[in-house]
Amino acid sequence: MPPDALIAAVQQLGPKGLTSVLPAFLAEYITEPEARASNLARVTELVSGWPDDIAAEVLERLVALRAGDGVLQAHPACRELARVWTRDVVLTPEVAGVEHLRAAVDAGPTVVLGNHLSYFDTSATDAALAWAGHADLADRLVAAAGPKVYQDTFRRIAAVCLNTLPVPQSTTLAHTEKIDMRELARQARASLHGARDAAAEGLVMLLYPEGSRTRTGRQGSFLRGVHRYLGVGEGVRVVPCAVDGTQHIMPLDSRHLTPGPFRVAFGPALQVGVDGTTREVLAGAFHGVAALLPPGLQPASDTAPLS
Repeated sequence: MPPDALIAAVQQLGPKGLTSVLPAFLAEYITEPEARASNLARVTELVSGWPDDIAAEVLERLVALRAGDGVLQAHPACRELARVWTRDVVLTPEVAGVEHLRAAVDAGPTVVLGNHLSYFDTSATDAALAWAGHADLADRLVAAAGPKVYQDTFRRIAAVCLNTLPVPQSTTLAHTEKIDMRELARQARASLHGARDAAAEGLVMLLYPEGSRTRTGRQGSFLRGVHRYLGVGEGVRVVPCAVDGTQHIMPLDSRHLTPGPFRVAFGPALQVGVDGTTREVLAGAFHGVAALLPPGLQPASDTAPLS
């Protein structure tokens, strides 16, 4: 369904209509019948308790969501919805090295750089952190999101549950859509401005510097242009992050989710200025992420840190 048609359909539902169809819509994305049934009951219980004004706000946010300039903040009710829905998808979540993330955030402007396996990486990371007692950190994450995130129905719902910053899709990757260079430059400037504002507000950018989900399963080179996001504040700390499990939960070629285990690990931060220039720290973060990954997801021996 085209985005405009989707918006029109959701608007016609109204707040009560939204809460009546949302549980079944979300549950249908889960492949396993028992998990799907559990999820339907779990989400129905949550959204049926939404007051009319909250349901109206969620509907308005879903309809109005646009890739514009600056950070798009998650609605608190949507954030809770995502963490409740994810209970039947992310099994045996594991969080390691969170002390590195907390120390960096406490010290000043922070950017998290991670490998990218699935469209579900950010949602799984958010939920795992929150369930492990670090909801305050999860709430501060702002995920860089390409244009497709705001167009697909399911991902659009996921986007209103997270803080996101629209970023242009890299045109250097063979499978990405080509756009006018002037428009690309405008989008890049807007996203950098939004990242600076986010850093000034104490938010933490979560970037996937490979530029796209891996096509091989292994970590790929980081895009050189990402170094600009490491200069959004004074002495930015860059925390490596590695995820594992989402490639099985929501594989590259799937629109559905199969419940499974998930692990997210954070490594010691690098600091711009102390550990090198933004480009040097970006290359260092490439190695930092690789060190956190299991062998099967680590980059091939001939993979350059930057491309």
